[in-house]
Amino acid sequence: MTSFTPLLAALAVLAVGTLLGVYQVRKMIIVAEARHELRQGSAGFLRSLAGWSIIIFWLMTVWFCGTVIGDWYATGDFEGAADRSWLRLRILLEIAAALADAD
Repeated sequence: MTSFTPLLAALAVLAVGTLLGVYQVRKMIIVAEARHELRQGSAGFLRSLAGWSIIIFWLMTVWFCGTVIGDWYATGDFEGAADRSWLRLRILLEIAAALADAD
């Protein structure tokens, strides 16, 4: 039964990520519609682009959880997978910081 634990965790991350991502997808649709309605350079257009960083943060979070679960599934060692995830987390945090500065 323990070999199914990573798969169940992956399904849980997928379900939670989907539920949390509904707002971001809605925001992405609004941004795409705003791009066609507003001229570039207007304040409304620039404000509408700010929503993209939220979508990127959501994707990075789901990707990170997926890599930890994938590592856990491949090796069967959750503690080792958690230890190896620190480097990935550091890289993601640096990317997130750069996106936050640009937004």
